[in-house]
Amino acid sequence: MKKTFSRRTLLRGGALSVGAALLSPLLSRLARADDAPRRFVFVVEGNCFEPVTCLSDATRAAIDATTSSPLGSKRWWYRDYAHESVIDLPSAGLTTARSLAPLGDLASRATVLLGLSSRVAGGGHSARHGALSSSRTVGGAPGGVTIDAWLASQAELCGDAPFDAIRLGVGTGRPLDFGTCAYGRDKPAPMILDPATAYATLFGGATDGASRERFMERGGLLDFARDDVNAALASFRGDSIERAKLEQYLASVERLRGRHERMVELSLGLTPPAAPEENPLYGTGDALDVFAAQMELATAALLGDLTNVCVIGSGTGGDFGLRYGSVSSVGRHDMHHGSGASAELLDAVHTVTERQVAEIARLASTLAATPETGGGTMLDHTVIVYVSDNGEQHHSTASEFPVLLLGGESLGLASGGRSLVYPGLESPNHRQLSNLWNTLGHLGGLELNDFGEEGPTRVAPGPLGELLA
Repeated sequence: MKKTFSRRTLLRGGALSVGAALLSPLLSRLARADDAPRRFVFVVEGNCFEPVTCLSDATRAAIDATTSSPLGSKRWWYRDYAHESVIDLPSAGLTTARSLAPLGDLASRATVLLGLSSRVAGGGHSARHGALSSSRTVGGAPGGVTIDAWLASQAELCGDAPFDAIRLGVGTGRPLDFGTCAYGRDKPAPMILDPATAYATLFGGATDGASRERFMERGGLLDFARDDVNAALASFRGDSIERAKLEQYLASVERLRGRHERMVELSLGLTPPAAPEENPLYGTGDALDVFAAQMELATAALLGDLTNVCVIGSGTGGDFGLRYGSVSSVGRHDMHHGSGASAELLDAVHTVTERQVAEIARLASTLAATPETGGGTMLDHTVIVYVSDNGEQHHSTASEFPVLLLGGESLGLASGGRSLVYPGLESPNHRQLSNLWNTLGHLGGLELNDFGEEGPTRVAPGPLGELLA
């Protein structure tokens, strides 16, 4: 019988005896890893992906059986739901959906959710932070914490990973996006939009030459800053408020220094993806290539244990005018506007979703091929969520957020090629996107039942029971 080894087992054993002294910090860390991590990956598409793109033939037939007339050529249909209990199709034939064919065999480990709303988020071109926070962004300020930041703040989930969360995105004209994720009300979290910058941040210490030198220099700068603040505190004679500010600054520097040390430790065992100058994805300017490059970085970060929470956004935070040159010469915004009268542009809109699903499947396949501590694979211990940042259509009402889930079986996610269609907005059995975020908390081993800021518009608290094994 062929014997298999997890990536941690290989490192703990004699397979890497050469250079083991260099790897001793990593070996010690892995030897302590008695429990497999719980990971969460959020892939967020700006300005909608349409429900029809993930509607399988079997799911269409099941919905048609409950409505007064067939869905036909409709691309979204939240007003048509007439059923009063969840439609649960355990074998939904997901690859028959317009944009889900790239899942291939992974379809048996996927679940499509239809019928979830998040009207508190507001919809429109972009709900900005609202999709992941189930709150309303007003004047660019988030109304609450996003689910990625909530999960990343839980010590039980973060472990000793150097990054509580890694947030990467695709955008235009700016290095960072502050419109997608949030640490809390009025506290936006940054997302890196330049993959070359993301590469240097995540893997600069694992490369050779000038990149590693620059990475190591940061540690010296942090040491200088720490010594400078300590000296200032030693001679400080001001009031307690100003001293508290200095102490907070020192704590921030200490956290950054600790992260840098962990990165140096982990860099000995990291295998970074191809460098930007060697990777053709970095030079085309096509938003789908940038998306693929960011997905590669997220995959490598997960494999290297740099984090247990990732967000990859594409045109999120209001940046809904991206250009996908390999799909259409028309920008995303105009592509949507013209899709009602042009079969070519409609196909382009849905092809963007298909191409993104292909990259999600690539990430999932890599995790599925990587053995995990304690048995199973990394995908068994990772939940991948694909969701839009505004809802069901270009000018969304936030009345439906279609969702694709992958993996997570060892965390207790009941998957298996299913489609779940929740009752419509007027039904007492309707459910909201916040219920999905509560579900992720439960899959993380935590009792999360009240995530979101719906207030009196919350239909029901707690998780989606149909997703819990």
